[in-house]
Amino acid sequence: MLKNYIKTAWRNLWKGRVFNIMNIIGLSVAVACCIMIFLTVYYEFSYDKFHTNLDKIHQFYFTKNEAEKVEKATSMPAPLTPAVKAEYQDIKYITRMSNGGTVVRYGDKQLEESIHFVDPDFLKMFTFPVVKGNTDAPLKDLNDVVLTEFAAKAIFGKADPIGKSVELNYSGEPETFVVSAVVKDFPPNSSIGFDVLLRFENTPTYQANMKSWDHHDHSVFIQLNDNIEPAAFEARLQNFVKKTFKTTIADMKRDGARPDAQGNVYTLNLLPFADNHFDTELVGLEGNSVSKIYVMALLAIGIFILVIACINFVNLSVARAFTRAREVGVRKTLGAGKWQLLTQFWIETLLVCLFALVLGIIMANFALPGFKATFRSQVSMNMLLQPVQLVVIIGLFILITIIAGLYPALLMMRYKTVMVLKGTVNTVKPGKVRNILLVTQFSLSTLLIVCTLITWQQINYFKNKPLGYSKDEVVSIPVGNSVNGARALELFRNQLNGQPGVVAVSGAYDNMGNGKDGSTRTSIVGFTYKGHDIRTNIQGVSYDYAKTMGIQIIDGRDFSREYATDSNAVVINEKMAAQLGGKNVVGTYLPMDDKKPSLIVGVMKNFHFRSLRSEIEPLTLVLSGYEMNYIFVKVRPQNLSQTFNMIERKWKQTFPNADFQGSWVNENTERQYKAEQRLSTIFISGAVIAIIISCIGLLAISFMIMVQRTKEIGIRKVLGANIAGLVLLLSRDFLKLVLLAAVIAFPVAWWLMNQWLQSFVYRIDIQWWIFALAAFIAVFIAFVTVSFQSIKAALANPVRSLRSE
Repeated sequence: MLKNYIKTAWRNLWKGRVFNIMNIIGLSVAVACCIMIFLTVYYEFSYDKFHTNLDKIHQFYFTKNEAEKVEKATSMPAPLTPAVKAEYQDIKYITRMSNGGTVVRYGDKQLEESIHFVDPDFLKMFTFPVVKGNTDAPLKDLNDVVLTEFAAKAIFGKADPIGKSVELNYSGEPETFVVSAVVKDFPPNSSIGFDVLLRFENTPTYQANMKSWDHHDHSVFIQLNDNIEPAAFEARLQNFVKKTFKTTIADMKRDGARPDAQGNVYTLNLLPFADNHFDTELVGLEGNSVSKIYVMALLAIGIFILVIACINFVNLSVARAFTRAREVGVRKTLGAGKWQLLTQFWIETLLVCLFALVLGIIMANFALPGFKATFRSQVSMNMLLQPVQLVVIIGLFILITIIAGLYPALLMMRYKTVMVLKGTVNTVKPGKVRNILLVTQFSLSTLLIVCTLITWQQINYFKNKPLGYSKDEVVSIPVGNSVNGARALELFRNQLNGQPGVVAVSGAYDNMGNGKDGSTRTSIVGFTYKGHDIRTNIQGVSYDYAKTMGIQIIDGRDFSREYATDSNAVVINEKMAAQLGGKNVVGTYLPMDDKKPSLIVGVMKNFHFRSLRSEIEPLTLVLSGYEMNYIFVKVRPQNLSQTFNMIERKWKQTFPNADFQGSWVNENTERQYKAEQRLSTIFISGAVIAIIISCIGLLAISFMIMVQRTKEIGIRKVLGANIAGLVLLLSRDFLKLVLLAAVIAFPVAWWLMNQWLQSFVYRIDIQWWIFALAAFIAVFIAFVTVSFQSIKAALANPVRSLRSE
């Protein structure tokens, strides 16, 4: 019996191959998209799940309830960890973690590696298994170094690294360490990535920082005892905060800080490490944090595409049902039962879905490299073979075949046998279900069109908004760890001196935007000035920084080599000047250092030294005390490409052992908005795919309608109706449904995108014309699709139409 069902199903599928090919194409495209999207979502939610104690690990962060805003920061002072550990017995493990880079030398090999300074508890908390060496206490001694398998192979090749000495240069002075252990390479879905582990006590400024509770420069992670509730422990931490940060709390209250519900203005809180990957409010580890909004948007679009494909499948099946009405009538007459007909149609649906699934997997395999590059995804097709994914795929497959196959089958079984055999089934008016499905399809498509237009507008706004400094003709070059920053700046400045395309050369501690090295730094200093608590961002710079970056000095002057005292001078921005009183601040001293106050020599115009997601903050430029991590070169606008190549050539001549990672500053600023650009790409891709699939279904429905109205069209043509009038008549009902879909989609799209825009300080206003344009696009696409069948029907010979009827 089953064999007969399959043979009959195959015969029927081949007979209606045009419809079935359309069905398979629409469904397979949806399957391919959903495989890649759902695997990406699964991968993002799998971050850090390999840690055995994941649910027990938390990260410290401070919350400051200031008068104007609430600040949260994960940076901690060095003395906090031993003090908290001594104060509370609730803590099982605790570790500090600071990141950096180092040059590793072994024999004639020299490599640049990433380095983490941690406490011994680090490898007890996090699951980075030791595969060689000391498994009990890998970081027992201060000169112990732990390597990953990848780093060990790069440095030592096939030789056993345990017990061997390596030279690390991470502070300007090489030091010798002994390899005590090798840990397994971390997986790609890890928030923590490193090549080398050292004891935290080896950080360059450790001794000085251990005496300061005001210097915050690293992260702290804790694992509580099994019987301790995180919320209860967090509440108990407040006694420690009130005792330890008494002065900070007093200064905040003096400046009008607003207490929280518990009456606290300064709190030490716990962030579950399991939430770290999706936390963008606090500073994410390694730059791997991603907004959950983008992941959920990806998931929603995957669901949209799947729903649209299922609706499309149903519509195509219904359209095919009208051409098979007589077949059903004959089968019923010959004694076919309800379950026999249901089984027959379900097997046909099963075969179509199976073809679509196989084709979709093949398409996903070919499209995956491009998808991974676009969305920075680490997914692979092997992930489909995991039990969870297999169960989901099989479950969705069965569900889709039942939903997509059941309604058309039930619809055909409801035909009255006598009417079917008389040939009157095609006069039945289209049902509400079909219209609801069509409206749902185009509502989702229009929603994606609106989201695409708004994200594109916001990104375009970011790109075109003046930032207050020159970004188009400045090259940013990361110095790296193999050379000293200040020395490299002087050497390279001399190399470029007199070059015709170069205007100015300077250096800075932090980059503008995100350079090719992917590193960003933030330094904030707080002090009391005239009875008020002042906080400012600090940027260490060299001479000619304002000239090189095109920053306008509006009061006073820039740093100058003619003034020997400028080594202790500062230049501030307007926002910082406003904190200090606003007017006549040039010539005053700031008590940033109790021993040696700093003289304000100039005020510069506000500029966006951070991304446009955040408001411009107070900024202070200083000449000394900070490493020159980046070199900036201002060039003339003529022959930009040739000048860039000359700069690269000069760099390689001057520093043959240092990589050149130079980039234009405008490229750096655009990299800050990769998340928004990815979201825009997601919406564009989703909208295009959704519209294509929807149009396939619309084409099938229009074909069904033309078949139903063949006699009507013939009569109208005989009575003198022209082609344009017929096309409009046949398309009108569809266009009404598409307009209704747009009206339904608009409020949802406005609410969603308005919520998204609220995350930006500088943002566009949603304009009415965006919705008008989205409606026009949807209606135009629908009209073109329907017109294809309408014009074909309108051009048909009315004599043949009436004779065939």
